[in-house]
Amino acid sequence: YTTENGCFAKTYGLDPDDEPTIYAGTTRSDAWLENVGVTADGKVDFFDVAHTANGRSTFPLANIEHRSPIGVPAADFLLILNRNEDLIPAVAKLEPAQVAAYFMLGETKGTSAGGAAEAGKRLRVPGTNPFFFNDNAMQGNRLMELIATMPHLEVYLMNTGRVGGSDDDDRSKKVKIRHSSAVVQGIVDGSITWEKDSDFGYLVAADLPGFDDVELLQPRRLYERQDRMDEYAEIVKRLGDERVAYLSAFGQLDPAVLAGIGG
Repeated sequence: YTTENGCFAKTYGLDPDDEPTIYAGTTRSDAWLENVGVTADGKVDFFDVAHTANGRSTFPLANIEHRSPIGVPAADFLLILNRNEDLIPAVAKLEPAQVAAYFMLGETKGTSAGGAAEAGKRLRVPGTNPFFFNDNAMQGNRLMELIATMPHLEVYLMNTGRVGGSDDDDRSKKVKIRHSSAVVQGIVDGSITWEKDSDFGYLVAADLPGFDDVELLQPRRLYERQDRMDEYAEIVKRLGDERVAYLSAFGQLDPAVLAGIGG
């Protein structure tokens, strides 16, 4: 139903204002729902977590506007998602040498999809794909080989989490859907002005049309404004040490991948 000509979407918190396309496809009679709350009078409640927040929907691709799969052009952009709560900006542009490293780091935050023991925890899973059946080093090595053959490909790291702390820290800020939408639009139309980040070596946005919060683009500014630079420096060091240790554990990983984060 969805493998060849359909969509598969998460439903928790699904809202017509934030995700009108997915909401429209999900709320039709030919959509199927799983693990989604239903009230006694038969109304679907996408915010009900009484049993689980791990709700899903599946529906025909024809339910939403989409590009025809016929004649799809070559890819120009690759977006690597990173769900972080500290220092990762809403978007960073990666140098070719950094791509495989950040792919292998696969930094994310556990959700209910991984069970109660995983929900809310910081995780590192290469490619954020826990189902790879072989040595994960193969993924990083192969991606590095592929990137070398595609000099035109632009690769970006996108944080879909927060900046400055967890959701119970009122000093932190959420990267919202409207922010991510502005990022993607800026990437596609080439309207982002970039500058180098002195701590991580990737490029961060100095200006992005339609984006209303520079602290989400350059997290260092949030920590500076809140007089938290000692904390910032500690996190930079901790991330660096943890990342080197994590990637070093993959014995068959090409050393060039580790070098992508300064290891």
